[in-house]
Amino acid sequence: ENASGNEYDKNANIDGGLDVNYNITSGLKASLTLNTDFAETEVDERQINLTRFPIRFPEKRDFFLEGANIFKFASSSGVYPYFSRKIGLQSGNPVPILYGGRIIGKIGKIEVAAKQVKTRETDFINSEDFSVIRLKQNFLKESSIGILYTRRHTKKGKIFIPPFHNRNTLGLDLSLNTSTFLTNKNLQFQAFAVIHNPTSLGEISSIWDRSARGIRFNFPNDPWSGSLSYREFGNSYDPAVGFSRRNSFRRVEPRVRFSPILENSSIIRELQWELSFENLMSLQWKKLTQNIRLTPLSIRFESGDEISYQIIRNFEKLDYYFDILGDNSIIIPIGNYTNWLHQIELETSNYRKIVYEVEINTEGFWSGNRTEYQNNLTFRPYPGINLSLGYIYSKVNLKEGSFNTNLIRFLGDFDFSPFISFSSNIQYDDISKQIGMNNRFKYTVTPGSDIYFVYNHNWIEDKGKYITTSILGATKITYTQRF
Repeated sequence: ENASGNEYDKNANIDGGLDVNYNITSGLKASLTLNTDFAETEVDERQINLTRFPIRFPEKRDFFLEGANIFKFASSSGVYPYFSRKIGLQSGNPVPILYGGRIIGKIGKIEVAAKQVKTRETDFINSEDFSVIRLKQNFLKESSIGILYTRRHTKKGKIFIPPFHNRNTLGLDLSLNTSTFLTNKNLQFQAFAVIHNPTSLGEISSIWDRSARGIRFNFPNDPWSGSLSYREFGNSYDPAVGFSRRNSFRRVEPRVRFSPILENSSIIRELQWELSFENLMSLQWKKLTQNIRLTPLSIRFESGDEISYQIIRNFEKLDYYFDILGDNSIIIPIGNYTNWLHQIELETSNYRKIVYEVEINTEGFWSGNRTEYQNNLTFRPYPGINLSLGYIYSKVNLKEGSFNTNLIRFLGDFDFSPFISFSSNIQYDDISKQIGMNNRFKYTVTPGSDIYFVYNHNWIEDKGKYITTSILGATKITYTQRF
């Protein structure tokens, strides 16, 4: 149901879908999904974004999670030429999937993953075809080379400005690893390159503009570890089935960490000191963002509890007026900003019945300052019951204006038996002024055959009252036949 004022448009329908899985060989699995529905998928964890760049939310849909490890590209290098949430989601809202096919597994020494998905036309977007192919060849003892190809094809129909055509992305990644460096140390080298064709027909750009490339050295050992990475993203880099938080930069980051384990202490298990230097420059080598991060001390106790303290010196070059809240109420002016951040984190051990995590940040923030408290309390009174309450409070004082933000999240998971479970998720923030509630009941008849009951309710604050914006009730039955 969608609410407009106090009137409702009530829609009720029955729909069906089909999933077929077939083992081609013992190591290669094929899957087909028709008229796919993700009603039972848990909702995203809400965040308040006060940065200039988009947030990458994790994938939660089962069809896209299976085989996700093979699709990983140059992990730790911060490049995502394939991001599955570009398929079947538009600004976080579902786009109906007509069908999807998937092959995952190994052919000899080659890891293979491929997807083909077609989405339906909606009132907001045309029908689209998505293709993803990933091949990864392991060689020597611990090294690999991989290729990733994606294609996005938008059916003609409605008028797009600019006009879309087939958008193709090609990525190559290399990983050279050894565990016998200096006899018994680990050493890793990564390199990647990603290119794509112009996004629109009228775009004038070079391959250099539409590409990203980088290298990374990693020394992951105890007690000393460190890394050195360099990457470049062109000023038109924007893969059509990928995610790019930021483009048009060169970035270098050395990092070193010393983390000795105290064998003879009955209280402290591990100490840690870390220093990193992130220097992000324009393609013309002008400084854009710089972060010097120092962890003077981080302690992990024998009990599993952890506490750490971090200092960051941040520089930001802002070359456009930044509407920080998205409503034109506070505009950060163009300029150079240098600030310091102090962060304290405390986390109690995960095995306890009551787990508490707190992060306190005090920092200079653009033209002023910000204080932020992130709290998460988890309560497990009995096996199978998991209650979590999160609260994030931020107090921002700027020359251009001041504001506070509040975000509250509650998550309850109840596993009454191996076959019956219930989860409830309630979230509110005072920037969107929305309350969202997501409830899901699951009954497993036999493994692979489930019944879901889903109830979602959303409200928005309007003149001090909360008005319903949408209600969704859904029942989903899945039945698996093995033959």
